Amino acid sequence: MSKFPQPKEIYDYKPVIHFVPPKNWINDPNGMVYIDGKYHLFYQHYPLAPHWGPMHWGHAVSEDLLHWKHLPIALYPDELGCIFSGSCVYDKDNLSGLGSEEKPPLLAVFTLHSMDGKHTEHQGLAYSTDYEHFEKFYGNPIIPNPGQKDFRDPKVFWNPVRKCYSLVLAAGDHVEFYASHNLKEWEKTGEFKAGVHGLGGICECPDCFPLPTPDGDKWVLVISMILPREQIGVNNDVYDRMSHITQYYVGDFDGNTFHDTEEADIPLLLDYGTDNYAAVTFQNLEEKVMIGWADNWDYANFAPSDGNGFRGKMTLARKTKLVKTADGYRLAYSFEGLESLRACSYPLPCGENRLRSQSFGLKVTVKGPGSILLKNQCGEVLAIKVTDSEIIVDRTAAGQNDFSEPYAHPAYGRTHAPRQISKQQASTMEIILDKCILEVLADDGLVPVTASVYPTRPYEKICITGDLEVEYYSVD
Repeated sequence: MSKFPQPKEIYDYKPVIHFVPPKNWINDPNGMVYIDGKYHLFYQHYPLAPHWGPMHWGHAVSEDLLHWKHLPIALYPDELGCIFSGSCVYDKDNLSGLGSEEKPPLLAVFTLHSMDGKHTEHQGLAYSTDYEHFEKFYGNPIIPNPGQKDFRDPKVFWNPVRKCYSLVLAAGDHVEFYASHNLKEWEKTGEFKAGVHGLGGICECPDCFPLPTPDGDKWVLVISMILPREQIGVNNDVYDRMSHITQYYVGDFDGNTFHDTEEADIPLLLDYGTDNYAAVTFQNLEEKVMIGWADNWDYANFAPSDGNGFRGKMTLARKTKLVKTADGYRLAYSFEGLESLRACSYPLPCGENRLRSQSFGLKVTVKGPGSILLKNQCGEVLAIKVTDSEIIVDRTAAGQNDFSEPYAHPAYGRTHAPRQISKQQASTMEIILDKCILEVLADDGLVPVTASVYPTRPYEKICITGDLEVEYYSVD
């Protein structure tokens, strides 16, 4: 039995445009790759219950990043372990020899997590030529564990310096880089320790990729972090309030390892909210598009779900770019795939307006301080506020919160994200509410905030105050 009260199932929380599994549990996005006009999303999945269990890889495909076709489970646990996080690479030149020129293979590189009580982690390989049914590689593991407790989540990427593939994986308090010319045999090339700048702890789900800037390409290293228990909440701020948080570094990749050339004075967070973890980018896609797990390990196992027992959801796809700010280069985001929906937007006046949907988007021009309040008949209020110095998302009175002590805690319920654009400068903000998930991209995409919300009735009114110009569009 859960130590928390079971949530009240009032109405269907299943999102309209956010990815959820057909049934039961999901967490990290895995193996995201783009092939022949289709986006492939693999994901951590326990198909037997709406809570975490022995991990499989679920699989779905989409042509627009909004509507997904569910495919059979791609990878099942075997004698070497269950299937933890990893990545896919479209081996278009058949460097691995596991396909052919006519049918280049899709390779899945993942962590095998032993279920013998020792929890040993190795890196495994599987391959497919129809991009749906996978065969495990006979030579697994391809990267044996060198004796580390935490050794997981490989992300494969093209290495332009060595003219081969590299991967980055999490190894305790640091990440390690490996290189290969055939995607089967790997040599270690370097390490990068988290926390010299930014947050220290146990690393998970890294990603490493270049982005163009006026100063030439810069490399971004993303690392999801498990913070030490003694560090959580020490500073009582947005950077250390949770046990799991995702940060990034901006710098250079020399072909062997990553170098943090920005050396930021504060942690660079991928998202200031509570519900975006383990985000990674699509492989074989020219632009860098990212999806994260839109939940939080501190309460995900207890969160309300729909009648089918699904538990877990993904963020919308976000296109990433680097923007030079007064403090250095920072990631900025825009929602990918919403163009046709935005085209049907219409303005909302200040004051109180009626809402006709549980799922919608808002395009906002921010000219000064203001607020957007979503209300229902139960007195529940979800608040998005803009001040001169902060973007505030307050869900403390937004709906159900008695299913989890951390979820109900004010430190989790109120996000205070520092603004990245001067108060004298107008900026854009885009907001998506999709039943149980709120995504905010403020300050021209430089301030992302993602938060799960569970109203006991649909929000029926939107109240706009201050110096905000708001346009509404439906995503139903």
